[in-house]
Amino acid sequence: MSFSEVHFVSDSLKQGVSMAVFMPERGPFGSDAEPPYKTVYFLPGYSGDYSTIITMLGIRKQAELKGLALVMPNGQNGFYIDHPERNANYSKFVGEELIARTRDMFRLSDRREDTYIAGISMGGYGALLNGIRYSNVFSKVAAFSPATNPVTLMSHPEQSGFGIGEFENMFGSAEEFEKSPWNINRLYAEADKADIPELFIGNGDRDIAVDTQVKEFRDVLNKAGVAHTFFETTGNHDFDTWEKMLDPAFSFLAGIPAGTRNSLAIPDMGEML
Repeated sequence: MSFSEVHFVSDSLKQGVSMAVFMPERGPFGSDAEPPYKTVYFLPGYSGDYSTIITMLGIRKQAELKGLALVMPNGQNGFYIDHPERNANYSKFVGEELIARTRDMFRLSDRREDTYIAGISMGGYGALLNGIRYSNVFSKVAAFSPATNPVTLMSHPEQSGFGIGEFENMFGSAEEFEKSPWNINRLYAEADKADIPELFIGNGDRDIAVDTQVKEFRDVLNKAGVAHTFFETTGNHDFDTWEKMLDPAFSFLAGIPAGTRNSLAIPDMGEML
């Protein structure tokens, strides 16, 4: 799988940004996927970046096995929402600019049915948020331990590692957040079901950070009659747990059974003997 590290100045963020891009390889050790490629836009979590994801998870392997291109931008702790007052429009960056830029640079499919968004923790929230905000772009969402309710996550900064006042600085008051376009519980409850992408939600059964809010979000989906795949595995809010989610999540995105792979372009040895 080929790897590119790309740097450019973003119009949405008014600053230089970077991203990692992995493209399926053709040949004897690659997948048989053909361009234009199905693509996963994968959003890192809070305090992480694409180098962390690449180092700690076998995500490159999963993308190759499933025949998917993989794009990973950095989120800079912005929860992938828009801050027009700061010229920091992360939602617009993810749902519009990043799509246009990468499709110009690489041989990626421009079809909605071939374009997916995924992420971990803060990135899982960003994937669910922008998956519904840009449902005309993304047909599937895979959220790993998503921080579905930042009010709950950031209400005790001394315990969670967030800065004092960071929630208010980012989202406003809890009351303002409830009515805002960033409240994904409300967005999914009120959305037309025809506009909602296919959903995969992964969760660790001992996740001390987001377990309660993830299950509350699942209840919201169930009450609204929104179809989704819920995958629970053993583990906490950590990379060992997210590693267990990679195969089922990427299989879901690729539209193939879990535990399988896109056909590899390797000759059948039995036929060669």
